[in-house]
Amino acid sequence: MAAVSVDPELIVAAASAVISLGAAGFSARANARAKEQDFELRRRAKAEDAAVVAQRILHQYRDPLLDAAQTLQSRSYNIVANAYLGSYLHCGNPEEERYARDYTVFAVAEYLTWVEIVRRELRFHDVGEEGGNRRLMALLMQTQLTIQSDKLQGPFRIFRGHQRAIAELMMVPTGAPEGPRNECLGYASFCDKLDEDPDFATWFERMRREVDVLARRDYDGRLVRLQNDLVDLIDHLDPKYVRIPENFRSRLPLGDAALTAAGPPAPRRA
Repeated sequence: MAAVSVDPELIVAAASAVISLGAAGFSARANARAKEQDFELRRRAKAEDAAVVAQRILHQYRDPLLDAAQTLQSRSYNIVANAYLGSYLHCGNPEEERYARDYTVFAVAEYLTWVEIVRRELRFHDVGEEGGNRRLMALLMQTQLTIQSDKLQGPFRIFRGHQRAIAELMMVPTGAPEGPRNECLGYASFCDKLDEDPDFATWFERMRREVDVLARRDYDGRLVRLQNDLVDLIDHLDPKYVRIPENFRSRLPLGDAALTAAGPPAPRRA
């Protein structure tokens, strides 16, 4: 059988083709991996940037949110544990009576405003994977759910849309190019608007009436639950008691029948 002659140039050409195809395939896979890695790096950088922004926003609003939460929980505690409204709401002194009624309403509105300001500032940012941020958002959500729940007895049930509407009315633009873009209306301005702006006052009519229901102490369930939720939030925002001492964040018993039956201690002005 005659030997078959193979052209060496064909062998070299075939080998070169195989090597070229292999190299092309390897290069394509390498490019794909490089693109995936670049995409992942960009994604992580973007997420980290958003988390940094979110952390800065939370830091900016921590103190006013903490103050508003403390104001509302303290007023709630005083109403239930110290019969504050029973002593001052109809005491015969018009100034004291108005303060008892309208500052109670203001405390709720102020808290809702700072929660809404934080929500608006964070809505385009990822709060990040840091557990503290996630915990804060969960605590804010819990207070809103307590306020809107129809499963809890007591006045001041405010549905979510109404909560946000009240906050919108209470917001005051700062005009600052950097830092907080909104703050909350102060108590003096709040009272002026109640007196001078009927449209503004309409949003608070039911809450102002319901202060009388709170004074009768018929249904404390919502207020007691909310006060505990707010102490949870305060403990998170100020865990080392730097701003608010531990003895200023006492909790109302969630089963409040014993306290009511025993009779409240002497009231203090809140």
